[in-house]
Amino acid sequence: MGFFVVEKNRWNKSIGGTMNKDFRVGIVDYDVYLPEKTISAEELSKEVNIPADILRDKMGINRKYVGGPEDHPGIMATKASKAVLNKTGIDASEIDMILYAGETFSEYICWTVGIKIQEEIGAHNAYAWDLSYRCAATPLAIKVAKDMMFADKNLNTVLIAGGNVNAYLVDYKDPNQSFMFNMSPAGFAMIIKRDHFENEILGTGIITDSSFCDDVKVKYGGSINPITSDVAKDEESLRKARLLDLPDPTGMKVRLGQKSLPAFTGAVRKALLASDLEEKDIDFIGINHIGPRAHYGIMSDLGIEKEKTVFLADDGHCGHADQLIALGHGIDQNKVTDGTVCALLGAGTGYAFACSMVRWGKVK
Repeated sequence: MGFFVVEKNRWNKSIGGTMNKDFRVGIVDYDVYLPEKTISAEELSKEVNIPADILRDKMGINRKYVGGPEDHPGIMATKASKAVLNKTGIDASEIDMILYAGETFSEYICWTVGIKIQEEIGAHNAYAWDLSYRCAATPLAIKVAKDMMFADKNLNTVLIAGGNVNAYLVDYKDPNQSFMFNMSPAGFAMIIKRDHFENEILGTGIITDSSFCDDVKVKYGGSINPITSDVAKDEESLRKARLLDLPDPTGMKVRLGQKSLPAFTGAVRKALLASDLEEKDIDFIGINHIGPRAHYGIMSDLGIEKEKTVFLADDGHCGHADQLIALGHGIDQNKVTDGTVCALLGAGTGYAFACSMVRWGKVK
């Protein structure tokens, strides 16, 4: 409890501030790509040896998406990008920058996904690049794009896109990885524009806790530990070498219990400070899929009523797309309307916590 009080106060005092009042950036529209196939809690139960009622009630998984042979980060991000261009009627030639904010675990190693998206959609007047930040990347990308547009008057229209298939890296035979059994493949894309007076992007808050920096990683396949014949000496060794490794699962669980709540809420409070808003101003919060106890614990700490969210029980953890999926559900359920102040909150291993504030609807 002492950690929470100290850290909350420190983050509340972090430097905030807003940009020139005449500078506005808004979300024109967005799209999410989701695989066709899903798996229910009952079906998943057989694969992970966890009772279906535990998956549903404790872990918040009614169902989740399962990737098909064409569901990979760059491909899914490209599909979402083409869809949002079609929805908005914006020509790809109008895009000035493409920011890929998806996973580095993608179709190929040492490959720039953003440039592939540029080629696929024909955005030949843009430049493209990749940003890596695990499942906290979408709020960070929103901030980076807005800040770059403020600094560079030549950036008027930006495409942010991403994809995540880290579900393919989870070892479903390892009970220590159960906190990742909710992972689902997905892709997303959004277009943001300068002087777009709808869905205004406000401030962003970001926190990283480096005590988690080595807790979740694929140990083999990088430059330090290539997959050699010794590593691949048998089928099971090779299977494990290709998947995520947790060197200290017990210690990680203890530290997450101590630090995750103040980090989640701290990122929101920093975003509010940067937006000249207060906790009472939040009308809706979209959080990446975590357990329901943690989800509603964040809301309770921030003083947000339980109905001002949509819990992603029927989606799973779709990585970088989670906040937009929650936003879409909120719009469909009339929880997000003109003037709704939305907190888009994400977290990724490493650990990073990021929140962007968006005022939905027309700017008054």
